[in-house]
Amino acid sequence: MKISINAPFQVNDSLQGVIDEKVGKLTSFFERITETEVFLKIGDKRHRHREQIVELRISVPGQTIFAEHRSDTVEKALAEAAEKARRQLLKYKAQLQDLH
Repeated sequence: MKISINAPFQVNDSLQGVIDEKVGKLTSFFERITETEVFLKIGDKRHRHREQIVELRISVPGQTIFAEHRSDTVEKALAEAAEKARRQLLKYKAQLQDLH
């Protein structure tokens, strides 16, 4: 699986490792993922912190899975977006199995 990261800031090694771990784990739920695009965005200022937005666009044969989450840290937003993507991948996998 190819992982590409798009961010308006420099992604450090620790964040790169977290992204690789969370996104890489998705292949254990659906092994036919071909590519994942990770979009890291900075949202509006809420309270004293800027809102962090993570969007995942996952390409699988015949489908594109999209998950987004907003949080006060990139790590939290990534974890929740990955969880949303996991649920969608499992649902898609079940649909494929029902067809065959």
